[in-house]
Amino acid sequence: MRQLLAALLVLTLAGPTLAHPPNGAKKGPTKAAPFLKQALAAKKKGDTKAYEAAMLAAKKILAEEGRYSCCIKGGCDECAVEGNCGCGANLFEKKGVCKSCLAGIKAGTGKYDNLTPDMLFEQLMTMEMQGTFGPWSMNREGSGTTWLPESSPMYGRMSERGSWQLMQMGMAALAYGDAGGKRGESQTYGATQYMLMGQKRDEKERILGLRGMFSLDPLTNGKKGYPNLFQTGETANGQPLKDRQHPHDLIMELAATYSAPLGGDKRGFLYLAPAGEPAIGPAAFQHRPSAWDNPSAPISHHWLDGTHITYGVATAGVTAGDKWKVEGSVFNGREPGEDRYNIDPIRLNSYAGRITHNPSKDLSFQASYGFLKSPETLEPGVNQHRLTLSAMHNRAFENGDNLASMLAIGQNLKDGGKTTALLAETAYTHGRQTYFARLDNTQKDELVGVPAGVYRVQKFSIGGVHNLKQDESGQQGVGASLDFYSYPSTLKASYGSAPVSVNVFYRWRFGRM
Repeated sequence: MRQLLAALLVLTLAGPTLAHPPNGAKKGPTKAAPFLKQALAAKKKGDTKAYEAAMLAAKKILAEEGRYSCCIKGGCDECAVEGNCGCGANLFEKKGVCKSCLAGIKAGTGKYDNLTPDMLFEQLMTMEMQGTFGPWSMNREGSGTTWLPESSPMYGRMSERGSWQLMQMGMAALAYGDAGGKRGESQTYGATQYMLMGQKRDEKERILGLRGMFSLDPLTNGKKGYPNLFQTGETANGQPLKDRQHPHDLIMELAATYSAPLGGDKRGFLYLAPAGEPAIGPAAFQHRPSAWDNPSAPISHHWLDGTHITYGVATAGVTAGDKWKVEGSVFNGREPGEDRYNIDPIRLNSYAGRITHNPSKDLSFQASYGFLKSPETLEPGVNQHRLTLSAMHNRAFENGDNLASMLAIGQNLKDGGKTTALLAETAYTHGRQTYFARLDNTQKDELVGVPAGVYRVQKFSIGGVHNLKQDESGQQGVGASLDFYSYPSTLKASYGSAPVSVNVFYRWRFGRM
């Protein structure tokens, strides 16, 4: 399936790094699409005869439309128009290119200059869907304008509408949580998000993108969100939330993006969003593979990625190849209000900058700084400075397993004081199982109902998910987690001596691509 999708994209999109269609080549949808789908269905059934017939019909149309570029310079005597193309027939096998290239006779002599068969196959695999901001895999792009390691897995569904390439992503979890201890509450709650992305590109590799992301959290969880011991930030009914995670807004993101080549290996990009994410911190926890299997938010959220829903964002940046990204934002420093169904007043009163470096497909580092003007509703006029550093690692194994990890530090400075949060998290996927763990070490200065002060709280979470069903259409699984805590003895009168939080949940999400 992965090879077929990769090859289909090369044949139909004629990407600039691989295929070079002749002048006058058609753009937009191809009339060969129904035959390519028939070929996929026949291949799944093991019907070789039907597969070859459908591929032959598809290749003829692709050649007539000027979309097909042969790996042999000038074409070869097994041309697609003649009905017998070794390249096309073998493009879907493990090595990806025609038998002549595999034999080492003609590799790199055609339009795929200086590429060995293995190199070509690797590039084909990264073209399943190109990113919104440049010629890399969509797997690299996280929330807002963040980068992930490019080897990160992706869960979603691709489609085409005219000249637009579409991607749907999303998940829904139904959970029951008991936070434990003297202050812990129990509640059934939901964690949901749905994202629709569209992009179109022209022959000069200028890319226009549109995004919408939505959540039913305000409906399923109400104003107070769900229990999360030692969590702080935002309000309900005019009061600060007490050991609870606030619900996400109905509208999590509405954004338009544009990127274009600047010369050499550099590209520029713009991100404009009435609701979006400025250039601060790593990808939001729901969007990074080390965290997205755990439905509970980290208690370091407002030190690292708490700005992932911001009403008013404008970001501009430059990328150098696929290794470096430098960007800056102006945005609304105020956290979202209690009305989770509307778009808050849009202001551009704060600023941020971020540098990201991906030295390899398995690593991503970022450093960022942000000035937030009056972020807290209950602290008007109190501004905040935020510093973050993070390192992400992802390892995709040949057998389909995946290991994702992140280390991060965030620091908030206000009124001459500072608080720091450290976060380490990891997730290992093996077959139908995913095992995850997270360690939060956060200085809390906004705990409600305790003597004023700064308290260092540690939270260790461990859990897992078992997928009852998993295929290209989606994954359905059940999971559970346990949370353990360490904190100063002065808080034991409020929280008890050793609270343990329990979460059990059912989760659905789109299938892995």
